[in-house]
Amino acid sequence: MNNSTSAGDTTGRRDVYVGFTVVIFIFGLLGNTLVIAVLGKKKKRSIHEMFVLNLALADGLFLLLRLPLYVYEKYLTIYKTDAYCRIMILLHTIFYFISIFTITAMAIYRCYVIVNPYNRTKLTPKTGYRIIGFVWFASFIIVLPIAVVSVSKGTECDEKWFHSSHADIYTAALFVLQFLLPLSIIAVAYIKIGVFLVLHKAPQSSPGKNSKREKRRKENKQVIMTLAVIVILFTICLLPGQIAWMVDAFGSPDREKINVVYDASIILDFIHACVNPVIYALLTDSYRKGYKDVITKVISCGRASITPDLESSINMHPDHGSNENENKPTAQVTVDENINRSSAYNVPSSSQLDYKF
Repeated sequence: MNNSTSAGDTTGRRDVYVGFTVVIFIFGLLGNTLVIAVLGKKKKRSIHEMFVLNLALADGLFLLLRLPLYVYEKYLTIYKTDAYCRIMILLHTIFYFISIFTITAMAIYRCYVIVNPYNRTKLTPKTGYRIIGFVWFASFIIVLPIAVVSVSKGTECDEKWFHSSHADIYTAALFVLQFLLPLSIIAVAYIKIGVFLVLHKAPQSSPGKNSKREKRRKENKQVIMTLAVIVILFTICLLPGQIAWMVDAFGSPDREKINVVYDASIILDFIHACVNPVIYALLTDSYRKGYKDVITKVISCGRASITPDLESSINMHPDHGSNENENKPTAQVTVDENINRSSAYNVPSSSQLDYKF
C-alpha cells in the first residue's frame, strides 16, 4: 500500500512538473517567434537589433531542441548511440552558450553607446555580423570537447575523458565561461551605465521645462532599477545549475538531492530562455506594437496592413557610423534590450542626451 501510494505521488509530481514545462515551452517558443517575426522582416537592422534577433533565435532553438526530448524522456526511454549523444549534447549546449554570449555582447555594446555618446568611431552593421559570428564560433569551440568525449551507455549518455582530472578542469572552465565571466562583465557594464546616468543628470532649466526634467529623473531611476533586475534574473536562473555541476564534480553530494537540483536548474534554464520576449512586451512600447501587428496579421490571415510607423518604432537607437544622423553634433541614443540565457531593457534620457523607450 505504501509503495503504491509513493508511486502515485511520484507520478503526480512528474505530471505537474511536465505540465509546467510544456507551458514554458509554448510561451517561450511563441515569444521568441514573435521577436524573430518583428525584427526578421526589417530590411535594415541596427547592431542592437541584430543582437536581439540572434538572442531570440538561440533561445528559441534551445527550447525547441532541448525541451521536447526532456519531456519525452520523463515517460519513455530513448536508446542512444554515440553519434546521438555527441550531436545532441553539442546542439543543446551550443545554443545555451550563444544565448549567454549574446547577452554579454549586448551589455558591452549598450555600455559603449551610452557612456560614449559623442564617440565618432564607426560601428557598422558589418561589425555586428562579425561579433555575432565570433559568438557562434566561440560557442562551438567551447562545447566541442564535451561532444567529443560523449559516449552512449544504452539509454543514457556519459562522458569518457582520458583522465578524471580533465573532466574537473573542463567543468571549472565551463563555470567561468558560462557564468562567472559573463555575469562579471554584465554587472560591470550596467554599473557603469548606472553611474553615468546618475552623474549626468538633466541640468537646471526654465520653469516651463521642470516637468520634463522631473520625468527624465524618474526614467533614470527606473532604468537603474531595471539594470539591477537584469543581473538578478541572470543570477537566479543560472546559478543553481552551476552550483550543482561544481558540487557534483568536486564534492560528494547525495545523488537524489543533486538530481532534484539538476531538474530545478533545467526548468530555470527554460524560463531564462523565455523571459526576454516578456520583458520586451512589458517595458517596450515598440515591441508591443510589433507583437500586436504580427498577431493581427496572423489572425486576419495576412490581410491586415502593416502599421506605417512600425519600421521606425522598433529602431531602438542609431548605430555609430550607420545612421543618417551620423554627422549631427548632438547625440541621440535609444537603447532597448534585455539581458536570460537574457534581456531587453531601455535606457531613458540623461542630461541633454535623449535615452528614450
